[in-house]
Order: sequence, then C-alpha cells, then structure tokens
Amino acid sequence: MHEFTLAQGLHTQLLDLVRQHEMKTVRMAELSIGTNAGIVEESFLFGFNVLASQYEETKETKLVVIHDDSADLMLQRLELE
Repeated sequence: MHEFTLAQGLHTQLLDLVRQHEMKTVRMAELSIGTNAGIVEESFLFGFNVLASQYEETKETKLVVIHDDSADLMLQRLELE
C-alpha cells in the first residue's frame, strides 16, 4: 500500500513548510492527483488523516483534491496560519 507512504511524505512536507515559514498550522492544502497516478484516493486520504490527527500543526488541515489527466501527485496551493 504505497498510498500511506505518499500520505506520510505529504504530511512531512507540510510540517517542514510550517516550520520553515514560522507558522503554527496548515489551514488548507490543495493537491492534484492525476488519474494515471495509480493512487487509491480513499486510502491516501485515510492515511493522511490518521497522520494529521496526531499533530497540532495539521489536525485541522482541509485537503482539497483536484483531478487531472496526469500521472502526478502535486501540492498546488497551501494556506498556513
């Protein structure tokens, strides 16, 4: 199940960005998930939510998923507080 590893990578990236910009929380993260990326979206979101719930910086993070025709998973936009 590589979705959990991908979710873990995203979560780590978000925590790094919070610290880098000296903020407190991730309010929103917008992702694009390509239809050819081979990602089971429900598994990815479940994994992310499990991780996010364990950290003050991400426990209230809203993930917005956009679908496109690529084979990529990309962080498109971020709102920090």
